[in-house]
Amino acid sequence: MAGARITVALIHGLALGEEVHKEVTLREPTAGDILDAQEASERLMMVPTGDGGVEPMLVSSPSRSSMEVLRRQIVSVGDISGPLDMKLLRKLDPEDLDLLLATTGNLNAGSINQVQQEVVKRGRGEGGRPDAD
Repeated sequence: MAGARITVALIHGLALGEEVHKEVTLREPTAGDILDAQEASERLMMVPTGDGGVEPMLVSSPSRSSMEVLRRQIVSVGDISGPLDMKLLRKLDPEDLDLLLATTGNLNAGSINQVQQEVVKRGRGEGGRPDAD
């Protein structure tokens, strides 16, 4: 299924100016999409340590990661070329967003979870903390 594309008709569409775009073309995510989305979803947080102190740690948001992959999978919305900017993605009706997420779920075929788990496993040591070199 490598390189698969699918066209989806949005229920409500994406309004830009006077025009409402209702046709979305999606593609399978690449490894680069997944890695870039994972990185974009990370935030530096101060987390408690066992000795009562705090230390910096990168924390990833699974929901943000999913949205970052989705926006990269969008080839086009009407005559707007993808990847879709997060500002435009936020303008979608929740029903349309659910439709796109369900459709990409079929395209992704588990590749996102597989790659994310491997990235996390390789980049983290015991207790989720970065490996010390």
